[in-house]
Amino acid sequence: MKLSFLLPGIIAIGALSSPAISAPNERENHKNYKRENPKRIEYKRDERRHEKTLRIEQKKEKRQDRKKEKNKQKKKQDKRKHLRYDNHKYNYLTNRYKSRYDKENKYIRHLPRRSTSIWFNGISFSFNDGIYYRKAKKGYHAVMPPHGLRIKKLPRHYSRIKHHNSTYYTYQNVYYIADRGGYKVVDRPIIQRNKAIKIGNAYDYSLGQIYDELPTSAEPITINSQQYFKYNDIYFLPQISGDEIKYLAISLG
Repeated sequence: MKLSFLLPGIIAIGALSSPAISAPNERENHKNYKRENPKRIEYKRDERRHEKTLRIEQKKEKRQDRKKEKNKQKKKQDKRKHLRYDNHKYNYLTNRYKSRYDKENKYIRHLPRRSTSIWFNGISFSFNDGIYYRKAKKGYHAVMPPHGLRIKKLPRHYSRIKHHNSTYYTYQNVYYIADRGGYKVVDRPIIQRNKAIKIGNAYDYSLGQIYDELPTSAEPITINSQQYFKYNDIYFLPQISGDEIKYLAISLG
């Protein structure tokens, strides 16, 4: 009876002392395990290091893949921009067989390269190889230049016409005359239209005249990307007049 009240305390002390007694045993067992299995421990350590290295390499590869994809998308965008510019360049610069002023007020987003600015009576024009542009809300549109506007240099593929002892230079239905070291836009000269006069087996043609038909023996020829029809020493330049094609007799000598 006297020791019965001590039993709960003895049980509690035993419960607390058992982990403290077993802890040294576990540490000793772990040390013994390390001593007995050094190769296995080293293998696991190397395995963890290898897994870490693989994770780092995978992250690097993902970053490189994202970078490559980004560069690829950028190249595609640049290619689209160049294609759009090339299309504009073809439509508005290199197509020499259509008048650029038959579709006035047709808008383009960007001016062609090497365009120059010209001011005339307080109005700004952009000039590029014989084509005149004006600024608009949507971009730029081709316009006919006003009479009296002066330029320093003629377009590359101009044609020369002599009429009433005056020399005219024409390109895309715009006419110029030499003026003070440059060239001035003028009205189209009034040229009498008549058909060729037949004399024997040949036709008599005059420079500066516009004809409805070509000589039967005229040969097509291309000079500076412009098509002409040659007959003896005379060149015929096709011109659109409404729905018909006329031929202007000129000299390229």
